[in-house]
Parts: sequence; structure tokens; C-alpha cells
Amino acid sequence: MVEYNIIKYCRICKKRFIVNRGESKIVFCPNCQIKVDTERNKEEVKE
Repeated sequence: MVEYNIIKYCRICKKRFIVNRGESKIVFCPNCQIKVDTERNKEEVKE
């Protein structure tokens, strides 16, 4: 089976990025994903 890449647009910064077909559920670029993860961790610590 052929593996191919998908071009997606980040939901935060609207930047284009490439993901593998198996990772098609990713909606944030790698830079924004780090920001989202840190904010989620801060919210978990507050609770």
C-alpha cells in the first residue's frame, strides 16, 4: 500500500503543514501543538 502525505492548515495560525495519512486527525501545526499542550497542562495543575 502506498504511503502519502496530506497538506493541512493549522486551526490557530493558518500555516500549512504536512502530515502522514495515518495522522490525519492532527489539526495543529507542531509549533501550535506545543502551545496547546502547555496550556492544557497548566489547566490540569490548577484543578
